[in-house]
Amino acid sequence: MRIKFTYSITLLLLLMAIVPYRMEAGNDRTSARLVGLARANTAVARGIDAVGVNPALLSLPHTSKFEVSVLPAGVLLGSNFMDYSMYNTYFTGVNDPVTGERVAKHLSPQDKQDILDSFPGNHGTIQGDAQILWFGVSFRAPRFGGIALTVSDRVAMNLTLPGDYLKMLLEGFSEFGSTYDFSGTDAQSWWTRQFAIAYASPRLRLVEFLPWISFGGGIKYLQGYAYFGTEAYDGYISNLDYENGFLLRGEMNMVTRRASANFIYDPDMYEFNPVGQPAGTGWGVDLGIAAGISNNIVAGISITDIGSIRWKENTYGSSADLVVEVDDIVSSAQQDSLLDAYTGKDEAIGSFSTALPSAIRTGVTVQFSPELLVAADYTQGLNKMPANSTTPRFAIGVEWRPVNFLPVRTGMAAGGFNGFTWALGFGFNFSFFDLEIATENIGLLLYQNKSKHASVTVGTKFRF
Repeated sequence: MRIKFTYSITLLLLLMAIVPYRMEAGNDRTSARLVGLARANTAVARGIDAVGVNPALLSLPHTSKFEVSVLPAGVLLGSNFMDYSMYNTYFTGVNDPVTGERVAKHLSPQDKQDILDSFPGNHGTIQGDAQILWFGVSFRAPRFGGIALTVSDRVAMNLTLPGDYLKMLLEGFSEFGSTYDFSGTDAQSWWTRQFAIAYASPRLRLVEFLPWISFGGGIKYLQGYAYFGTEAYDGYISNLDYENGFLLRGEMNMVTRRASANFIYDPDMYEFNPVGQPAGTGWGVDLGIAAGISNNIVAGISITDIGSIRWKENTYGSSADLVVEVDDIVSSAQQDSLLDAYTGKDEAIGSFSTALPSAIRTGVTVQFSPELLVAADYTQGLNKMPANSTTPRFAIGVEWRPVNFLPVRTGMAAGGFNGFTWALGFGFNFSFFDLEIATENIGLLLYQNKSKHASVTVGTKFRF
């Protein structure tokens, strides 16, 4: 039991560690241009950037007919509760007035309450998303439309923890009785590789009131290397009055599932394979429409990541539905029974499927002049799979070119996992080469102490 518990936690921590950092579904994390626009992207993405966002945009004119991108990457990591100031104040220690050495800070009752109050609704969430585009290529022609091919990896994680976990650590068990509720605990994490192809029709004149309209679709083959997720997790632990002294009582109802590729489950099983050794495979579909509202206004709508992954290798599940009582905390047998209650019974479960992080997006872009573009977006995640959120997200972004080769971008977003964010980015766009960099949280630089998130995306493109 201890072995499988250690393995489950190790798998979750491995996925968390690979993520250097939310996000709504899609592949916009590897585009520094889109990140700089706060990911207001459903009508503004072009070329390779349109894959996983809105494939109908692939046929729209932009700086080149043929482009190649190699190794752009983006990461985002954050939480919705503790900011840097709180971490620095309470968890990095204080200077000893005598020795000058760094020592642990004694937390007053008010300090503890301030920490607990940081959990919105008594639940805190940590989310991470890291993506790398190993290779991407796109081509467009007026009569043909547009097509793109990409290969990318993604590691993503959502972790929700009730504040009672931290409250139990800070306050312990009162002699008058304490109860800590862990209901709502949820963890979803995975590592996937995606091979995608997307196509957009040429711009068509189908109705009188629209100058043009284009349709796009994409299909993706996915390889999953690791997954850990909770299906249900409800439970509590409390200490009660007992005629002979201390009584600890816990109740747990939980179900978790996990899968991992052989080289993660057992490194000795590793065998070289140029396309990987997945624990599961699946298919996904993206669909999109783009339309010209006028000569300088483009609107778009898309639904992305329709599909699932079926996990087949090293699949295990843990479940528990029981009540346990401990009246002798030093008893190893009772300690084991308590641990078993909260880790569950482990067993092989055969194959299972998980949905992709599906989302609906809609957006509009206005090109006020060759130097100034404004874009706005609405994103609605359809599930809570890794890197997705069911909380609506609104974003607006601005791109300004004071010099033709030097775009400056900024944008703001509200909703989703991150709440309010302020993005900033810039690039160097030459005739055959682009270098772009952006962050979705400029607040980390401007007001570091209040920041809860960190992100950066760097990318290059070659145009022909």
